Order: sequence, then structure tokens, then C-alpha cells
Amino acid sequence: MMQQLLTLFQSVSILLFGYFIPALSSVKAVVHKDIEAYHQWSTYWLILHLYTTILSPFLHLTLHPLFQLLAILWLSLPRYQGAAVVYDRIVVPWVNKYEEQVDDTIDVAHRGARRWVLAKLKTIIWAVMGEGGSLVDVLIQGVIGSTIIATDHSNVTDAQNKNHSVKASNPPRHSVKEALSHGSSSFDDLSINDDQSFDENMVQDFMSMLAHGLYVFANVEKVAINGEPERSIFEGGFKLGVFSFDEGDKRFNITPAGRDPQQEQSIERLYVNDLTRLAAFGPQSLLLECSKTTGELIIRAEIVLSDENDRDVLLNGLRQCLPIVKDEKMRL
Repeated sequence: MMQQLLTLFQSVSILLFGYFIPALSSVKAVVHKDIEAYHQWSTYWLILHLYTTILSPFLHLTLHPLFQLLAILWLSLPRYQGAAVVYDRIVVPWVNKYEEQVDDTIDVAHRGARRWVLAKLKTIIWAVMGEGGSLVDVLIQGVIGSTIIATDHSNVTDAQNKNHSVKASNPPRHSVKEALSHGSSSFDDLSINDDQSFDENMVQDFMSMLAHGLYVFANVEKVAINGEPERSIFEGGFKLGVFSFDEGDKRFNITPAGRDPQQEQSIERLYVNDLTRLAAFGPQSLLLECSKTTGELIIRAEIVLSDENDRDVLLNGLRQCLPIVKDEKMRL
């Protein structure tokens, strides 16, 4: 019986002196704007939190209830201000010594978490786009592009209307292999290491697929040797866009999803003759780098495909077709 009463007394005392009275004193310090008391109770809650969330569960540093009560009284009573002692003699020196390493670790953790979330989000979006089919195309054009189409409606000519109807019947594809499956040529098991040579029909099918466009996530950076380059609409993070090929100007276009391709200011242009690098990058990305002949502007575009296999098919296809595309005699 005495043991039970002692345990109850210790529990009630810890609750009273460890939480209730400090909480009430903290509220009074805030209400009366008492800076000294505010600092005292802030350090107390910090030390108590460090003990309950780090020392106790991870280091198994759990004190007997009687010693917990004595420790709490020493930490909280204004006469002793043990929390301030622990803070000044242990916490502050430790923070001063390891602050830079802690900040770097937090930054790395934040970047890792952000990359993980973006990767999972892209996987979900690709899955939705793959399952949604034409419904996703309607949503992209209707939701994202509705404002743009509405504002520019008065300037759309009959020729542009005809072009829009053609685009609607041949919307961008969500997958390279899925798009190539509609052609007359066989692209089965085409990968980055294949030495398969393209015949004329395969080149026609591949470039026609690119002319219709592919949904990708794109990030574009521009580096100017002299001066400040024009900021890319795809700069600062991956955004959903359409990667396509313009046979007339022999260039790759990256257009924000839902934007009117006729709006030149919304297009990132990568000319074939300026292309200096084409390589796999990351698990499912393709890197294209262009340099103007004067060398004053470098454009780096990273596009993310639906999966690694899709990226490899696109990369190998481009390596096969680009030498032919540069030939002025080629016409799609």
C-alpha cells in the first residue's frame, strides 16, 4: 500500500512541478512580457524536451521517478535554474562546435527528402497519365491551357484553327514505346546499347513520333558567357512539358503542357546544329546541351521520361536519326 501511494505521489509531483507549474509560469511570462522569465522557461522546455525525446528513448537514460522529481525541481525552480546551467554549459558549447555540421546535415536531409517526394510524385503522375490516356490530354488542355486559349482567341486565324484540330487528333504521347507501337516499323527491345541500324521507314516513324511530341518533365538552364541570359520558363525545377521536333527549323522544342505551340515566347528551342551533348543522365533522364556557334550562350535541358527503358529507346533513336536529320535532303 505504501509503495502504491509513493508511486502515485511521485507521478502527481512530476506532473505538477514538471509540466503544470512551468506551463502556467510560461504563460505569465508571455502575457507580462517578462524577458528574463521567458528565457528561463524557454530553456527549461528545451532541456526537458531533449531528455524526453532523445536521451530517454535512444540512450535508455531513464531515471527512477524519485530522481526524476529531484531533477525536475532542480531544473525548474527559480532558486536553482538548473535548466539555464545545462543550457549554458552543455547545449551552447555543443551548438557552437557542431553548428555548421548540423546545418549541412539538415540541408542534405531536406534535399534528399525533396528529391524522394518529387520522384514519387513523378511516378504517380506517369502512372495516372498512362492509365488516363486521352482523358489526361483533355484535362491538360482544358485546365492548364484554358486561360491561354481564352486570352488569345481573338488572334487565332483559320489556319491556326486547322492546326489545332490536327494537334487534337494527334496529341502528345506519354511513352516512347507506346507512341512507336502505332508506326509501321518494329522497335522491339531497342535500348541504349543496341547497334540496330534504322532504315528509312524506321527513321520516318521515329521522327514522326517526335513531331507529335512526348510528355516529359523538363528543367532548362541557360548560361551566358557575357551578360545575363533570358530566364527559361523551365528554370528552377522540373515542370511538365511537351518535347517535340520541328522538321522545318531542324530543332527540338520544349513547350509547357497546355501552352499554345504557336506562342514562340513559351518555347525552349534546341537546334540540331547547335547540339554538343546528348547523353543519359540519372535513372530516367536525358541531357541535351546546345552551344551557339559564337559560344556566348549554352543551353542545358534535362528531360525526364516515364521510365529508364523509355529513356534508352529515345536516346538510341536520336543517335541513329540525328545524322540523317542534319541532311538537308531529309523530309518527313
